[in-house]
Amino acid sequence: MNSTRFSFTAETYSLIVILVAAVLSLIFLGSLVATPRALFGQSLSAIAPSLFPGIVLTILSALCIATLILFKADPTEQVEERLTGQQWQRAFVFFGIMILYGLTMVPLGFLISTAIATTLISLQMGSRSVLQIGGISLVGPVLLYLAATRLLAVSLPELNAIEVAYSSLLNL
Repeated sequence: MNSTRFSFTAETYSLIVILVAAVLSLIFLGSLVATPRALFGQSLSAIAPSLFPGIVLTILSALCIATLILFKADPTEQVEERLTGQQWQRAFVFFGIMILYGLTMVPLGFLISTAIATTLISLQMGSRSVLQIGGISLVGPVLLYLAATRLLAVSLPELNAIEVAYSSLLNL
């Protein structure tokens, strides 16, 4: 058995916080997920609205636990104790982009808010290729929206004009 001492670094603290948040979200999932829309007393979706968040939170919890176990088994030798000013700035900018994404999801819809967020994240991560940013920011959200709404029957917020365009384009 390996008796290596577990070192608490920024990574381990982050993993513990994410693990606690994921487990608490799983426990209170019924309060966090809205009840599905009903038409004449029947649900519009055959899938329970808590299914996908439950799956994602379970996988996230398992990955956090596995990573913590790996950190215990083989702690990294070269761990920086403190983040630099530039790293803190990048973290706050990323957090701001995610806040913006959450705030624009309902008023702008899934497609527009996701395109804006992925463009900003691509620029923050250093991508300068217009073709690459355009592909990720436009093609990705469209395919994800179509897969979620048409294949999985999951309701995502979207502007009425965009939903009409999707329906007429796909003849659904």
